[in-house]
Amino acid sequence: MRKNRLPLFLITLSIILFCSCKEKRPIKTKLDKKHTLFYIAIDQADTAWLKIDTTDQHVLGELVFNYHNKKHYVGLVKAVMKGDTLKGNYSFKLNNVDKWYKNPIALLKKDDTFTMGIGEIYTLWGSGFFLKSVPIDYEKGRFVFKKVEAEF
Repeated sequence: MRKNRLPLFLITLSIILFCSCKEKRPIKTKLDKKHTLFYIAIDQADTAWLKIDTTDQHVLGELVFNYHNKKHYVGLVKAVMKGDTLKGNYSFKLNNVDKWYKNPIALLKKDDTFTMGIGEIYTLWGSGFFLKSVPIDYEKGRFVFKKVEAEF
């Protein structure tokens, strides 16, 4: 009878230990106004505004693109800062239509600027990702975000 209980006890103990070892980290859902930085990028007639919370390496922000051809993108950035590179996702609406899109985003930080990178994107189950075999090109990026002091 005891032999039958021992394996069950060990399995239960293993499950409890495995579940309790996972680190629980609160998910950031709001920008911390004390640590929010503002950036603007202008490329000919097109303008982009970036607002990001830099409290920790998990960055939350808002990104708006206003194109001269009347396309208007408004959305949220959720990314991770690793070294001088900010990589994550940009979830956005186009022209205020109630449909969400999601694209990968990569920004290279240098001093008080962020340069948006261009990369090969592949789609897997409706989500876009940068192709890891092709490096992200920051030289071809149209938008270079410069830090501004005013809030927008």
